[in-house]
Amino acid sequence: MKNLFNFIIKNIHWLLFLLLVSGSVFLIVKNNQFQRSKFLAVAQEVTGTVYSVTNGYQAYMNLNSTNTDLLNKIAELETDVYRYRKTIEQLTDSGRTAGFEIDSLNKALIYRFTLARVINNNVSGLENYITLDKGSEDGVEPDMGALSANGVVGVVIHTSLHCSVVIPILNPKFKLSCKVKNNNYSGPLVWNGKDARYANLTELPRHVDFEIGDTVVTSGYSTIFPEGLPVGTIEDSQKQKDDNYTSLKIKLFTNFNTLSEVIIVRNSYQKEQKELEETILNPQPVSQKHT
Repeated sequence: MKNLFNFIIKNIHWLLFLLLVSGSVFLIVKNNQFQRSKFLAVAQEVTGTVYSVTNGYQAYMNLNSTNTDLLNKIAELETDVYRYRKTIEQLTDSGRTAGFEIDSLNKALIYRFTLARVINNNVSGLENYITLDKGSEDGVEPDMGALSANGVVGVVIHTSLHCSVVIPILNPKFKLSCKVKNNNYSGPLVWNGKDARYANLTELPRHVDFEIGDTVVTSGYSTIFPEGLPVGTIEDSQKQKDDNYTSLKIKLFTNFNTLSEVIIVRNSYQKEQKELEETILNPQPVSQKHT
């Protein structure tokens, strides 16, 4: 309190000056129509500017929440897309529109999508990994796919109760089966460890038709990703050591440097398919009964 009194006494002439100026401005504005209108116009402009800056700041601070909401919506829309595709397929196969049961459609819906947040994004090295904030307690399991809002990210390889680790495209150990859109020829997509923006689609037969700028999508030849998910676009091509094959330079849709959320892809029939394939690849000997 003593400091406050000392400040007032020390600056009494400036405080008195500001008080007199304020009073003068108030009287001028109050008693003169022209000055009042000008003052109100300036005040409204200043207020509008303040509101604009404040709203811009609030919008910036809410970007993270907005982005999360958008990705949740994308996950819902992806599920809807596959639901509608299954509807069309079943209606086409049955050749009728009457008596279609929603329960059978829900059972036929293989892929489902859910959101997860990136809590550690290491993409500056050679063998990169990404950590998510969802784990086994949230239903996340190894061999589930991970997508961004723009394209494929990678595959879940480890989970704990509340976290999971994804091996992304930006890891030479990861290979993703892809194809040029509207083309039935597929090959593995691999990263050469150099540029985080590009990967190479290899082992494509030399006679496969493509053009620079064509879209590359997932082939669907796995239990992880459905067919047709966007991966990137063709930027360049070159012959491999074996002249019968071509390698394509693919510009990836996913920006791994700014990745903050991913969509987890769940294949409801993945376990069943893998068990069936393992049974065929590793058949159990049949015991013979002797009579």
